[in-house]
Amino acid sequence: MNLDRIKNARIRNLSVSRRLLYSFLLMAIVPLLIFGIISYQVSNSAINSKISNSSIQVLKLVQKNIQYESDKYQKISDALMVNKTVQDGLYRFDTWDYMQKNNFIVQMNSVISGHMSNSPQIMQIFLTDRDNNPIYSQGWFYVSQETIDRMIDLCGKNINWLSVNEGNKNYIIYTHPVISERGSGVIGHTLIFIDAAAFYNCLSGVDMGTGADLMVMDYYGNNVANQDRTFRPGSAVDGGLFSYCRENPDRNIIRNYKFNGRLGMIAYSFFTQQGWLLVAAIPDAYLRSETFSIAVTSLISIVLCFLCAVIVYRQMWKSISVPINRLVQLVGKIDNTNFDQMTFYDDSKDELGFLSRAFREILQKMQDLVKQVETEQKQKREYELKMLQAQINPHFLFNTLNSLRWTALMSRATSVSNGLAALSDLLRNTILDKNEFITVEEELKNVSNYIVIQKIRYGDIFSVTYEIDDNILHCYMIKFLLQPIVENSIIHGMDEDGTQKEIYISMNRREDTILTVISDNGKGFDVEKTLDAKKNKRLTGIGMQNVQERIRLCFGREYPFNIESRIGEGTTVTMEFPYIGTLPESTKELTQGKEREEDDSGAVR
Repeated sequence: MNLDRIKNARIRNLSVSRRLLYSFLLMAIVPLLIFGIISYQVSNSAINSKISNSSIQVLKLVQKNIQYESDKYQKISDALMVNKTVQDGLYRFDTWDYMQKNNFIVQMNSVISGHMSNSPQIMQIFLTDRDNNPIYSQGWFYVSQETIDRMIDLCGKNINWLSVNEGNKNYIIYTHPVISERGSGVIGHTLIFIDAAAFYNCLSGVDMGTGADLMVMDYYGNNVANQDRTFRPGSAVDGGLFSYCRENPDRNIIRNYKFNGRLGMIAYSFFTQQGWLLVAAIPDAYLRSETFSIAVTSLISIVLCFLCAVIVYRQMWKSISVPINRLVQLVGKIDNTNFDQMTFYDDSKDELGFLSRAFREILQKMQDLVKQVETEQKQKREYELKMLQAQINPHFLFNTLNSLRWTALMSRATSVSNGLAALSDLLRNTILDKNEFITVEEELKNVSNYIVIQKIRYGDIFSVTYEIDDNILHCYMIKFLLQPIVENSIIHGMDEDGTQKEIYISMNRREDTILTVISDNGKGFDVEKTLDAKKNKRLTGIGMQNVQERIRLCFGREYPFNIESRIGEGTTVTMEFPYIGTLPESTKELTQGKEREEDDSGAVR
């Protein structure tokens, strides 16, 4: 608390103009810097993501080209493996004489020449027997026996492709075993020596970005071909990179990797058949070139926006400070009881003009309220006098009704006497009894009094049957909840022909509620048409709509109120309300938390 007070005291010691200026600088600079940083990060991430995706797509296209190139030589090897001349030569070469071997070489020259003419990148084709001894070769350069033995040994380890650099010759060797058709296993090998330029051509023309390098690495991490020819074919490139990529074949992207002395991003893709790795090294300078320009542009924009905002602030503060100071000075001159000193008027359309006019209106309303209080006090005294006088009128009315009742008894008009007695009880419960809740027994007594009065008019044209659970007679319910429904059954349910009708009233406890059913065998009505209270104007006021609304206001919507009626058969009204065994001190507790819900479809008839 003390720290808060010290802070507030320091702030309040500053003028409004300085507070606004400092707040403006803080709220302007911080969001602008945050916006700039976030913009840079988002743009950098978006650009890197875009470059990563595009790099992977380019690698897939290049991989297809390289795969297509390598498939050509695999097909040549497959064709040689199933060739009858090759099968016979490898199987029988050791048993042939000089003429047979010479004839084999002539036939092989015919077979191999066709393949080499269609694939000019082939430098040499070798056939070796099962002991790795060359029995046939066609090409234009010498290949050492050591290279042949090495490739055949790797082929046994399922490594068919190898990049080799011997002297000034850069070539790729593809080795494949020849399986005997006679079922005797491996009878030799085919070795195809391919000029590395065949794979360089697959990389040419591919633009991965300024300073980027694109290369192919073999199973041992040696260079097969690269775009800018930084590494010689057959030389080791980056064993750690190749190992990591081989262990994580599905990642495709490595960020912040230092390759060939430059930090950047690595995009890679594997050749499943060859065991090769296609790598694109994109330098960090290229990745940051676009984001750097965005950062510079954002910084310049932030500075310009800040300067413009400061200029606008100075102009806006002048337009605010002048009317505020004038208003403060004038308000300080107003006396607590003298409102007439507010003589200025500001017709501006801004908030300060509104504040000035509102202040004048407040003063005027304060004057009006003082007069209104004086008037209301005078009216209150008049109403209190009228209420005292009104208390005399009900007693006079009840005394008069009792006099008429005894007069009727003296004249032996029993029905009239009973009707006056019933009317007196109803009026007493209506006028004098202000309680909203009464017992079920009292409510049934009100219904009985009402029926007595109606029998004076209708005679014995209807009868009423009760089925009441004795255990609920002393529980509480809303006053005059049953009478409006019985009234509708008598007035609107009776036929004009005077036929005897019956009204049935049932009240029973159902767990925490009281189920009430009032039915008659009267003429009935069309429920859908009668539900529209605006069309059925004769039933507005105290009626079923009143009953339904009172239940919902007191207890909420969860208590049902249903009407079923058929023309010529009668009407049944079913409703439920809570069982209230003991009435609390304040009846407001019964309806606490219940909100009034509008219901334009009040069920009445």
